[in-house]
Amino acid sequence: MRQTLLIILLSLTSCFSPFNDKQKLKTDDIDHIEISKQFDSVSLHLTNEQVADFVEDWNDSWPKGPYKFLPEYTLTVYFKADSSLSFRTNSNLIKQRSDWAYSVADKEYFKKIWLKQVGLTKDYFEYAPTYFINNKFETDRKPLTEKQLNGIKQVLTFYKHEWKEIRGQLFYRNKIDSELLWNYTTKAGDSIWLSSHK
Repeated sequence: MRQTLLIILLSLTSCFSPFNDKQKLKTDDIDHIEISKQFDSVSLHLTNEQVADFVEDWNDSWPKGPYKFLPEYTLTVYFKADSSLSFRTNSNLIKQRSDWAYSVADKEYFKKIWLKQVGLTKDYFEYAPTYFINNKFETDRKPLTEKQLNGIKQVLTFYKHEWKEIRGQLFYRNKIDSELLWNYTTKAGDSIWLSSHK
């Protein structure tokens, strides 16, 4: 009797588990997939190979529990049956409908997809203004103003860093540590430094 009750309870738990919101995908049902970056109005089509990889990685992803995060990328799956399904991602975490997150193995998985679609290699990093506040480095992830954009372009060029601008977002080649980014952010906002280092 006790064993029967335990089986019933386990069955009920699985029925109402939040993990059950996961909808597995089939490549044959998909027309195409688009990816867009936070603050970028342009969506980019994934290649057929990327679509197949994403379907496999999503289906194999494992639950991590409820997470609140600001999405870095949004993937929208368009089905042949004229419906769509959106996913929100941050690092290697991905959410479907609710706040239950699932994890894929590679923490830069979605970043690599987007970089490839815009023609950048994985050794490019997005610039964000960096500040030293309360004895720690913090970044400002809001869209860059035109003044900030022009200032950091001048600083990076002066120090011979390769960079590319994509629709108001700036990407520099090779990793720069937080202390140096703070230094560059400070100079990019210093009109005296900018006027004397053209």
